[in-house]
Amino acid sequence: MECVHAFPSSADTAGELHAQLDELRRQGTLPRVRLADGQQAWLVTRYEDVRTVLSDRRFTRDVMGVRARQSGADPGGARSVNMDGRPHNELRSLVSQAFSARRIEAMTPRVQAWTDELIDAMESKGSPADLVAHLAVPLPAIAICDLLGFPVEDRDTLGGWCDRITAIGPGAPDPQAWLELTSYIQRLVPAKRTAPGAGLAPDADILTRLVHAHDIDDALSMEELLSLTVVVLAGGLETTQTAISAGMLRLFRNPEQLDKLRADPDLVPTAVEELLRYQPVIDVNRLQIATETVWLGDQRIGEGDLVQISINAANRDTTAFPDGELDVTRGPNPHLAFGYGAHHCLGAALARLQLRTVFATLLRRLPNLRPAASPQSLGWRGGHVTLRLEELPVAW
Repeated sequence: MECVHAFPSSADTAGELHAQLDELRRQGTLPRVRLADGQQAWLVTRYEDVRTVLSDRRFTRDVMGVRARQSGADPGGARSVNMDGRPHNELRSLVSQAFSARRIEAMTPRVQAWTDELIDAMESKGSPADLVAHLAVPLPAIAICDLLGFPVEDRDTLGGWCDRITAIGPGAPDPQAWLELTSYIQRLVPAKRTAPGAGLAPDADILTRLVHAHDIDDALSMEELLSLTVVVLAGGLETTQTAISAGMLRLFRNPEQLDKLRADPDLVPTAVEELLRYQPVIDVNRLQIATETVWLGDQRIGEGDLVQISINAANRDTTAFPDGELDVTRGPNPHLAFGYGAHHCLGAALARLQLRTVFATLLRRLPNLRPAASPQSLGWRGGHVTLRLEELPVAW
């Protein structure tokens, strides 16, 4: 009888990579897992296999489209970022300029100012304070609101909606949250409209760009505009929030690595990459489906089979990272935290900028920063795409 495992969540192991993922990766054949919604899938955990799934045209994230075509139906409907090829490229191109290296580099002074203001407020409250509430949550929210052109004072409400639409399992995601969030975006659309022939300013925010693409260029439908805006918002919020808080906790758990950073702040960029490799942030990656029969190692994946990758497990694969322990001096570091291939995370440069700024600033301004609670006492949220450290009390 085939053994089917429950998907191992790192929320159950206080943000550590679940030991079962290591065990399953060492198996000769791919295991089967039961996902939160009850579906079963092949679990892919080896580094090279995960890269294959992320880049091979025989796998796709467009599960609904593939199933519709296999049943003889016309999938029709709006384009989504889960599609491949031309539809995906068309949608991605509409927002890619806002995430260009030049545009993100230009944000450096603003990200530094926001970081300093948030740390000022945390210091004014006095030690100890919660690093999650004072820095890890608000900074990514301010940054993504700035890029999207959303009122920054709405960030808590926006975060609440995203929390509900990224839930997984029975009854999730919350359709009411999706309705409320898309209605909110629609209320902003009229103010983002530009006069015919006026063109776009080089620094136009993302929502203005999408409204222009809808109104002037007829390049996307309103349904696609709303969906793409939600994807950008959700992608810019929770992952970076967790990377900041869980990354800092990871350094506290590895004091010898933190001491290296304190002794040599120039190591911050390499430390960021290593924390992205080592610390689980996204708990459940996008589900994929095979469009034809594929072999991964000795395992046959049939056409129409679901495939669940674990980037967290792949980033600990000793065949790719022989010395797999945390090492803030590691280089090169070909981790997969931002994905691989055509769906590589568009916001990677923005996330890296925030992480570099946060860690460098904390090291400089609070050289005696330390945890004010034991790691074992901290709470982790599960049941979502992204892990979340609920609080991180710190003293200085």
